[in-house]
Amino acid sequence: MSILADQIRENLPSMREVILDSARDALRKSSQDLARWNAMLAAGTISSQEYEWLVDSRISVIEMETLKAAGLALARIDEFRAAIVRSITGAALRAVGV
Repeated sequence: MSILADQIRENLPSMREVILDSARDALRKSSQDLARWNAMLAAGTISSQEYEWLVDSRISVIEMETLKAAGLALARIDEFRAAIVRSITGAALRAVGV
């Protein structure tokens, strides 16, 4: 989340709380899926690219609606979604030593 927080601080300080709340909500709603995918990644059942695709797909669905409601333009939504995905996948890959 620090990557996302830094990006928000630089680009959209007025939207910081809305976006961070949205990211936290996405993580909460995805926790069971993330745990399952983390286990699959650690076991070598899926590749890091497949893991990233799964996370990106899941987060996209949740984030788009929340961020649109907050009034962000689609380009900004994609930018912040990508930062959330990088944050999650980076942490998971470091945790499993990939």
